[in-house]
Amino acid sequence: MFMVPPVPRIRVRHKAAGLGLVEVTIAIAVLVTGLMATARALASSITAVNEAQRTNRAAMFLQTIMEDVVAQPYANLLALDGNQLTDDTTAETSNFSVGMTVFQASADLIQVDAVLRDLRSGREVGRVTTLRARR
Repeated sequence: MFMVPPVPRIRVRHKAAGLGLVEVTIAIAVLVTGLMATARALASSITAVNEAQRTNRAAMFLQTIMEDVVAQPYANLLALDGNQLTDDTTAETSNFSVGMTVFQASADLIQVDAVLRDLRSGREVGRVTTLRARR
């Protein structure tokens, strides 16, 4: 009979399970990079929302001014020329101002120009021009 020699047992050393310092450091760096990008995107969107709300308040203020102009009698419109209207009691505490320019466009026609400015940034936010005829 033929015998097969026994197979010798070989000891295999296994690596220790778990993560090393390099792997943990890389994982934290990737995580921090992702969190920073998310934080920047969130800050940017909050800024955009705040600016949109501010623009909306400005538009509502201009709309209110123009509704008041429409309510004025035709004879009183020319008295509005050169007026500077603000959204608060003083210009220092106001956010917006509307500069009014009113003039006689033709015999029975008055033109009203209103320019809305953001007092914080100094930029023009909106402009409305309308004509009013004598009734």
